[in-house]
Amino acid sequence: MQEFDQAMQHLEEEYEFMTSEHQYISRKNEGNKMLVFERGDLVFVFNFHWANSYFDYRIGCLKPGKYKVVLDSDDKLFGGFNRIDRTTEYFTNEGTYDNRHCSLSVYAPSRTAVVYALAD
Repeated sequence: MQEFDQAMQHLEEEYEFMTSEHQYISRKNEGNKMLVFERGDLVFVFNFHWANSYFDYRIGCLKPGKYKVVLDSDDKLFGGFNRIDRTTEYFTNEGTYDNRHCSLSVYAPSRTAVVYALAD
């Protein structure tokens, strides 16, 4: 767990999301146990489902562009299964989704938290 704490501290140092005024919860879905929210320029996707993973799971986001994974709890470093490909680039689609200006499709494995950031 110490590794995850250090990763979160590094994320805060790089993106300053904890002190950001921008906070928005775009999805709380009890049925499929998903929580999606924005904090600063980051998009957090939590899948609390014990068995269901979701492919091409569409999430809303505020800013258009190319996103990348900057932290995922499924990393082997944290005892995970490495189901997230950290080299994948995620591109937004235009159009309102979950009351956000655009959206992107992601893979949300069961029992994971994945954080996305805009790539340069």
